[in-house]
Amino acid sequence: MHASSMKSNSSSFRATSSVDEFFARPQFIRREYLLKLYLCCLCHDILVQPQQTVCGSRVCKVCIDKKFGSRDVIPCPMPHDDFDEDELLKEPCQETGLQKHQVVPDAAIEKDLLREKCFCPHQVYGCSDTPTWKKLKDHLTNCLFTPVFCPNTGCPEQLSKEALDRHLEQCMFMVVPCNYCGERYKRNQLEDHYGECENADTQCKICNLELGKRKQLITHQRIHVPCITAAGKCYFYDYCKFEADTVSKLKQHMEKGKASHFECLAIVLHSIEQTTTKIMDSKLLDMKKQVTSKVKPLEKLVAEVAMTIEMLSNRQKVSETNGDHLVNAMRTVAHSSQQIEQVSAKVGVIERQFRDSGLDRVTVIESHTESITRNTQTLGGIEKSMKSMEFVSYNGELTWKISNYKQKKSDAIRGRQMSIYSYPFYSSKYGYKMCARAYLNGDGNGKGKCLSLFFVLMRGEYDELLTFPFKQRVTFTLLSPRNPELNKHETFLPDSESTSFRKPLTDMNIASGCPTFALQSDVESSNFLISDCIYIRVKVEPGGDLIS
Repeated sequence: MHASSMKSNSSSFRATSSVDEFFARPQFIRREYLLKLYLCCLCHDILVQPQQTVCGSRVCKVCIDKKFGSRDVIPCPMPHDDFDEDELLKEPCQETGLQKHQVVPDAAIEKDLLREKCFCPHQVYGCSDTPTWKKLKDHLTNCLFTPVFCPNTGCPEQLSKEALDRHLEQCMFMVVPCNYCGERYKRNQLEDHYGECENADTQCKICNLELGKRKQLITHQRIHVPCITAAGKCYFYDYCKFEADTVSKLKQHMEKGKASHFECLAIVLHSIEQTTTKIMDSKLLDMKKQVTSKVKPLEKLVAEVAMTIEMLSNRQKVSETNGDHLVNAMRTVAHSSQQIEQVSAKVGVIERQFRDSGLDRVTVIESHTESITRNTQTLGGIEKSMKSMEFVSYNGELTWKISNYKQKKSDAIRGRQMSIYSYPFYSSKYGYKMCARAYLNGDGNGKGKCLSLFFVLMRGEYDELLTFPFKQRVTFTLLSPRNPELNKHETFLPDSESTSFRKPLTDMNIASGCPTFALQSDVESSNFLISDCIYIRVKVEPGGDLIS
């Protein structure tokens, strides 16, 4: 998902069912009421494809299937608090275990839930419809408020289908023709083009005549009598102070005043000669100082960059990360090292160039300085990339420390930086590449009151070996370092039809997650906000790897 360019797609919470027709936990209108009646004993949320166990508990199908895994019998994971206290009798499933065939679908509850009305996931874009869960899929197929990106290159806006036509009428990235020459430009470039277009309307500054095209101006001023006879000053006005009201009088003055003008010319030439001599002496002195002042910092900078390269090489040797991206980074380091050696050799000949070359030697030095700067920036990017590798994980789990929380939330409130991204992590060594995105001041339904948390599927190095669409369960946890029992959890299943979980064609897919993950008042309590930091864990269940 991209800031305004990639808004969160909270419509992608859906369940995986055998016929792929039930959406997982939509935004029910009567959510609180349904939680009291239809609570899953395992995930503690509204039931999805409800199942009933032999001991009378109700669970989501995906929750109990995860418990069983490939086994047919497991210790019963359900709460049992209704046994006879006198006889202390246990349920059979507590004694002998819960068998897979003892868990059966609860069709009655499923029918009740399918009749429940829910909000359209696109309500943030203006949709006010409230279809039943059963009809939600048909509604979304035809919903006019489905979010789409503006098709104009460079425009970051994402808006509903219904609002797209209105947006295109005023989009500053829309390519439109110039009203004067017909050439096509983006709307935000037209104003600059009008100032240069030869076919644009213009006005003669001498006679104030409106002209149809700018390219007619030169011809006009050559043949239009008022412009030809306009007032003008003597070419040596600084010395003779003559000013004519017509061109003809100016010509007469220039003809009659040749002798005095020659004297003026001699004075001007003498002044120019003196000024030139002073400038040359001054430039030679300045250039010598510049060479001295610039060569030493160049040598120091080369030494510092060489030390940085050596440090990065040492860190690479002890790194436990063996990903191809680290190998590529070190190749770049090696290449940059070669460039630095070349620049270092050039520094040694700069003073010889000073003795042998003319006025261009400062330009040569500045060229070397630019080369050093580019190499330093390259190494800075490599160092940043390697720093992120220190935090990468390959087990499907991310523990994200968000420091400077108050400042980052203030930036979000003021619109400076609406969201922040975590470091990437992987579901396995050759698995999905993912990251998390947080809106500290909320997004969508959680704007201004909640911490919004989203999951982002990224384009990875081994996507060809993975199953798409992405179907792994994702769990967000807000960690309470002082009291883990207070940890806040939110789990969802990807929507197989959402673009958020298809094979990424760009660096990142549209984000999907929980706009109302946690209230800001809870996040900023002493249970979670410690030393201006909060901690978030994202866990992705394994799977989807074709070679595992």
